[in-house]
Amino acid sequence: MKTIRALSIAARNLWLLALVVMLVLVLDPGWGFYEAISKAAGGSEVLLRGAIALTLVGILGEHLLGAVTRRRQGALAKALLRLQPGLQHIGAIRILIRALETANQEVVDKIHHELVRLSGKDLGRDPGPWLQWIQRLEEISSGRIQEPENPSASPKVDGEKDR
Repeated sequence: MKTIRALSIAARNLWLLALVVMLVLVLDPGWGFYEAISKAAGGSEVLLRGAIALTLVGILGEHLLGAVTRRRQGALAKALLRLQPGLQHIGAIRILIRALETANQEVVDKIHHELVRLSGKDLGRDPGPWLQWIQRLEEISSGRIQEPENPSASPKVDGEKDR
């Protein structure tokens, strides 16, 4: 994977360098390169068509690379959420909680289903308990309050050894 990544970075850098060279050639700062390169290319029309083709191919390549990157990031995010089901998107949950206040029962049912899916909790269709839960979650994550300990776990007695 690192090789493909390095190769894509090298190809992108090569494309950007070629764009800079073509820009200098087309703008012709008076150095005489344009005439020499256009003669070598077979005329100024061929040179300009090449510059346009290079630009379009590069833009298409950037678009495809961005699409692959976004798809890979989306897959990584889904995998992370599968591995850590407690990881929620707080902003999305807050928006959904606010949307629970709508009068349309069908919308409320869909929002409730999505909240249960995202959070792993079923606190009903009333936004009050959801708001309390999200505020408590944010307080715990910010360190303002301590996360409650597991009540089933009893503290070790002095002298007790780990098994």
